[in-house]
Amino acid sequence: MGLRCFFNKLGITEGAITDENFELSRRRFIIEGCLANAIYTLTSGAFLVGYASYLGASDQFNGILVALPLLANIIQMFSPLLLEKLSRRKGLIVALCLFYRTLLGLMMFIPLITDSKQLRLIILASMYFVAYCANGFLSPAAGSWIISLVHERQRGRYFGVRDMCILATAAVLSLVMGRVLDWFKSNQLDYLGFVVVFSVALVITALNFLTLKSIKEPEVTVLNRDLNVKRLISIPLKDKQFRKVVILNIVWNLCVQFALPFFSVYMVNGLKLSYTYIMVVGIILSCVQSYSARIWGKISERKGWEFTTVASMAALGIVHFTWIFINKNTYFFIIPFVQVLAGIGWAGVNLSLFNIQFKYAPQEGRTIFVGFNAALAGGAGFFSALMGSVLVGVLSRVKLDIVVTVLDNMLILFGISGLMILCCAAFFSWWFKDIAGENKQP
Repeated sequence: MGLRCFFNKLGITEGAITDENFELSRRRFIIEGCLANAIYTLTSGAFLVGYASYLGASDQFNGILVALPLLANIIQMFSPLLLEKLSRRKGLIVALCLFYRTLLGLMMFIPLITDSKQLRLIILASMYFVAYCANGFLSPAAGSWIISLVHERQRGRYFGVRDMCILATAAVLSLVMGRVLDWFKSNQLDYLGFVVVFSVALVITALNFLTLKSIKEPEVTVLNRDLNVKRLISIPLKDKQFRKVVILNIVWNLCVQFALPFFSVYMVNGLKLSYTYIMVVGIILSCVQSYSARIWGKISERKGWEFTTVASMAALGIVHFTWIFINKNTYFFIIPFVQVLAGIGWAGVNLSLFNIQFKYAPQEGRTIFVGFNAALAGGAGFFSALMGSVLVGVLSRVKLDIVVTVLDNMLILFGISGLMILCCAAFFSWWFKDIAGENKQP
């Protein structure tokens, strides 16, 4: 049975898109984004770290586990070998989305498979990694799909509104499920609490599938040349403009992923905060992020994605560095402030890095450029997270008194990452100006 026949049976294939349903498809992509992010929220971050810790994971293991999606992004480099041959990609995208999100929900059954702590963690990491390999494979095509429905001059405003809706939905869901998980934990029913969380994720997966398959897909221009692994690497590298996007993403991921996977670990295992508190401060971040997304979108229309990239990176550099002052005595007052600034920063970074790659990538063979960028950025990010994990282990017994606070291994990690991000923002501020100067030369 061919792929098209299989997708026909699922009711995924469709006729040509018309002008009348462009707007409807854009609105449905907002709903789809809310559902997709809800699944991500329930199967990552504090929920994932808490579940892994319940299964017996150490802080170092948790940091690497959280960073596995970055390693899985490497598969994006090879997905164009198939995707660029398809004039219709919707069926494959919808099927893979259903597969990987269902796999994430099925992680709740791991304790029923074996009593071995080591085997449980191996299965958990394997399922998580395979799920995000599937996600990575489809990501270039999925991003190109939504971009094809939104005119360039509308993207700042549209993605600002979309991000606002996505983050608001995630905020409500995370608070409710955090409270549910705390209730089960207080009654010594930890595993049952995680079963509820992952079961909700599976229900939302079904709703996401129905929404995604109802969205129309414009026909894709098939790349008019043969592809092999050598071409997948050489085509993006030969594009002088897109090379700058690749460098930007590699350097950014080296700086931010050094500490990013460990924030949830520190809150759950270091500060031992309740899931309710973690979700409340997460809501603060999400509310600010959702509101800021529209503002960043408007700013980008006036000053460009290069400006918003640098400004939002600088904000996150301050966020990471400020974490060195957060301990069991200060977290209640400092974390809410940090989350406000983090919400502003992440809104700008997410919008900027997503859109800037499509600004510089040609429309023909777009998945090659996007996949190559994601693969190198993901590889760099995972390597950085791995180095962060090594540093956490090396400094496990270190206590550094700096008068205003005492730094342990996690806090030192956060401080180093903050300084790296600030240097990254300063470098690209200069670099973008230099590039603008080059482009103005006759």
